Amino acid sequence: MIREFSVKTKPTNNKARLVFVFGMSLAFLFLAISTLIKSYQGLVSIVGVAFLTVAITVYTKYVAAVYYYDITFDSEGTPLFVVRQQTGKRYTTLCRISLREISGVEKQDAKQRRAHKTPAGINKYSYLPTLDPALVYRITTIGKYERAEILIESSEGFAELLSSYATEAKETWINEQDEY
Repeated sequence: MIREFSVKTKPTNNKARLVFVFGMSLAFLFLAISTLIKSYQGLVSIVGVAFLTVAITVYTKYVAAVYYYDITFDSEGTPLFVVRQQTGKRYTTLCRISLREISGVEKQDAKQRRAHKTPAGINKYSYLPTLDPALVYRITTIGKYERAEILIESSEGFAELLSSYATEAKETWINEQDEY
């Protein structure tokens, strides 16, 4: 029986924080230097702004964001897998797919993840709270409107539960179709 629940993810390393602090430090250093020098002031400022942009991007995606993976039901009783992101007090739904559309949940280490080539025509989404995690799960979905691969970072227990719920949702849907 599929039950509703929510999992709050936490980063498994501090790489994002280090990149953020390093990027901000270099940005301020280059911007300070650009005010002191006479020649190439614009070029040095652009480099400073580039480091600032990288730092803010990493902060927004990894440091300030909290990801939630939910198993829930829509108004018609269809079981769903939902990925939400909290930044400050704002919640954003990033992913909402029916559990019956999940065709596989595959465990991958960093080397396997980097070696994997997403086939043409398949969308790829990454909902990872960690910058360069050691272990991820690749969820393959085949839906009515799109085919996709979704990367999440979770425990093995959650991945197994998600896979078993997907199988159960498919079986229930097939049985309901046979009744009609």
